[in-house]
Amino acid sequence: MQPPTGDLSTLGWAWSSYEQTDTVTRQFRKDLSTTRQVAVVEWLIDGEPLTERMRFPNGTPCDDLTLMHDAPNFPPAAVASLRALLLLAGAEQEPVQFSDGRVGILFCPCGDLYCGAVSANVVTSDSTVEWRDIAYQDGNTEQIGVSEVAAFTLMFERAPYESTITALLEDWAARAEDPRAGTTTP
Repeated sequence: MQPPTGDLSTLGWAWSSYEQTDTVTRQFRKDLSTTRQVAVVEWLIDGEPLTERMRFPNGTPCDDLTLMHDAPNFPPAAVASLRALLLLAGAEQEPVQFSDGRVGILFCPCGDLYCGAVSANVVTSDSTVEWRDIAYQDGNTEQIGVSEVAAFTLMFERAPYESTITALLEDWAARAEDPRAGTTTP
């Protein structure tokens, strides 16, 4: 088997957080808002957050996230997302995969694919995995490239890629079964 050619990236991950604000509307009284930091696993490409590569030309950051949130209802979605990145098909893929086969990589903080997502075609060979044509994809029309961020492709060496995703999958599958299980958040 020939070693992969071209520029290979290294896929990693790190805990990060985002600010979530919940507002309760009350009649005849001031609305109540609470803000909290929510822990989320962020994809790292060669040590840098993937969201940085998705930054808009005007400097606005990408606010899409992985589905690996420290929120009570996200572990099953995280499991489906990780399985899709390993091309393990299942009925649970609907919330993480578009009808054209593209896999969601980063999602709206609500986790709904229909809000749109950063998606890619995941393609494997004997020695590599590619995330081809990474771009924003509209959740309603499924149109690709719905932002000013140009599509790009990342290629990973297959064994380390699968090892990274599989370790995360085991952790998040345990969280889906028991929310107290899994890696401790920061």
